[in-house]
Amino acid sequence: MNNITTGYGAISDGKDTNANVDPTRILDNNTKILIIYFSRSGNTEKQAKLAQDVLNSDIFELTVSNPYPSNYKATVNRATNERDAKNWPELNSDIPNLDKYDTILLGHPIWAMTIANPMREFLEEYGTLLSNKSVASFSTNDGYGSGETNDVISRLTTGSTKLLTNYTIRDTMAKQDRTNFINWLKKINK
Repeated sequence: MNNITTGYGAISDGKDTNANVDPTRILDNNTKILIIYFSRSGNTEKQAKLAQDVLNSDIFELTVSNPYPSNYKATVNRATNERDAKNWPELNSDIPNLDKYDTILLGHPIWAMTIANPMREFLEEYGTLLSNKSVASFSTNDGYGSGETNDVISRLTTGSTKLLTNYTIRDTMAKQDRTNFINWLKKINK
């Protein structure tokens, strides 16, 4: 299987998606929608790029100063230690000005029934900047759903943030579920 690893089912190269390429950053569309995402192994990135194509939105990939290891178990151990200590990873991203956007979509994997640590750090630092915006989350998971995602987003944003229905898909089913994801995106965009 040529350097291919799996989480608990999704096939990927196991590397942080920006380990060998520049992060995805398209911020020049004439749009009121921004997708902010983090993807360790590429599953969420595929969803984010599909969403960007469907919505013709801007897109911004979060990166961390210390990328997660390619070894899945080592990533799980690191993420667990970060979560237990509430020592979230340092973002290596200059967040764009969010003022022009009305809707923010947050794309992320689910780790241990909650939002992935880099997205958690984004919300810890910038959640208050999402006030007076519509916010929706889309995530990939290992079969246990989105966990406490909406609770975390609600706690780390302001009361004036309008939380929209989230979307989550088991990572191994994302390709087959493409139509449902596109339909969800179209509802968000109404």
